[in-house]
Amino acid sequence: MIRTVAIAVLPGLVLLVGCASPPRPDPGAVAAAYAEAGRYDEAAREVDLAVRSHPRDPKLRKQAAQIHELAGNPGRAVGHLEAALQLAPSDPQIWITLGDIETRRDNTADAYVAYRRAAELAPNEIRAVAGLALAADHLGFEEEAEAAYARWAALEEELGIDALPEP
Repeated sequence: MIRTVAIAVLPGLVLLVGCASPPRPDPGAVAAAYAEAGRYDEAAREVDLAVRSHPRDPKLRKQAAQIHELAGNPGRAVGHLEAALQLAPSDPQIWITLGDIETRRDNTADAYVAYRRAAELAPNEIRAVAGLALAADHLGFEEEAEAAYARWAALEEELGIDALPEP
């Protein structure tokens, strides 16, 4: 009886174990390790290799953008973000990262567009709203800047963030 049950259960176990695959390694892990060590040129090389083998991974494209900016290649960083947005146009974090990079490149108009889209997608995302407020203010869009500043203040209050630290 026990032998019959074992023989009946064994094929199911073999199928279960045989179908289980090990977790996929993170394609950007080597690049992340180089970046963490401050070796940005090597990190950029490794992340480009990872992107070549996983070109449709928006998370990897975002990582590539961050690494390329650290390596002093902001144009390549923007290119990776544009590719990521083709894959995930509704991801507010990609839009925010694009806005951040464009702000650091002094491309306020492009930053404004990115933050505005991020704030539309995620109206409670403080980084998107803050970026929108600052970019709109810098471009002279007074009404939009005032509304964004007000939303930013409301979000800080909701999140319990003090704008100024206590002395």
